[in-house]
Amino acid sequence: MKNNAFTLLLSGQRLLLLLLLACVSSACNRRPDSEWQSSYKTAVVGDWEEVAGTRETLHFNSDGTLIMVSPSEQHSCTYEFPDPKHILLNCAAAQAPHQGQTYGFALANDKLMITDALSTGTYKRTSQGP
Repeated sequence: MKNNAFTLLLSGQRLLLLLLLACVSSACNRRPDSEWQSSYKTAVVGDWEEVAGTRETLHFNSDGTLIMVSPSEQHSCTYEFPDPKHILLNCAAAQAPHQGQTYGFALANDKLMITDALSTGTYKRTSQGP
């Protein structure tokens, strides 16, 4: 009986050690934004208006948050750039759970394009961030 208790104690310690190593490993794998990601975040900050006349506006903040407003709805989002050609938006209507979705992304001077499988939203800058 004493042997079984000792074996259980050792297996519990091994499990604890494995969990600890997994947590440390995942924390070590989190890398800060790359140089291009930082430059994208800096370049996109500010206010943007959809050019087709829908009166949809985007307000990108430097902390990775975004407010999307149209005449019929408003979304509070977070954003990040998984690669140089895509933006990941994690948005939700008020009181709804957030769910991320990746879109095509292009930014040139004061023109921003966000693309899904069906269409491309084109926006012009109306004000630059701080």
